[in-house]
Amino acid sequence: MDPIDRQLIVKLQEDGRAKLVKLGKSLNLSHVAVKDRLNRLLREEKIKVSANLSVKEFNLKMVTILVEVESYQRLKELIEIYKDCPRLVFMSTLIGTYNLIAIMVAENQTTLESMALGTCSLRSQNGIRHSVAHLSGTTIRPLYLPIKLSVERSDVAPCNIPCDTCERYKIEQCLGCPATWFYRGSI
Repeated sequence: MDPIDRQLIVKLQEDGRAKLVKLGKSLNLSHVAVKDRLNRLLREEKIKVSANLSVKEFNLKMVTILVEVESYQRLKELIEIYKDCPRLVFMSTLIGTYNLIAIMVAENQTTLESMALGTCSLRSQNGIRHSVAHLSGTTIRPLYLPIKLSVERSDVAPCNIPCDTCERYKIEQCLGCPATWFYRGSI
């Protein structure tokens, strides 16, 4: 990445909807040159343009879950189970006592607690030796999160855990999975 690509990315991070002509003027390039650079960065998958949701406007709360998984095979299986979860905003393997971290979001405290303790919790899966969940306080940064919205809803969540059989969902302490018909939330 050269200095002009870096400047272009900074400008796009400030305003992802900036017009090519405006970007060109600020970079001393033609809008065609900016378009070519932008298309190359996208094609090479160095950047991705997406719509993120406001933490403040959707009143989102976060939980960070650390788990120690019993085997590498089970770790790979858990990653596959949760990779399409609409509440997951970050997941990574770790080196150390804990070998997986997940950051998940919810619209209210009780749903967040369900994700940390309930049926659909990563912590309740087979093969977890040890886990810890940390409920977040005020989000400082980022103010916008890459939350996966579902246009089409289904009967089963991406993790194959059914909301309608969950005790916390039944007693309305969980809004359910946004990818299912059972979802009662706002995102």
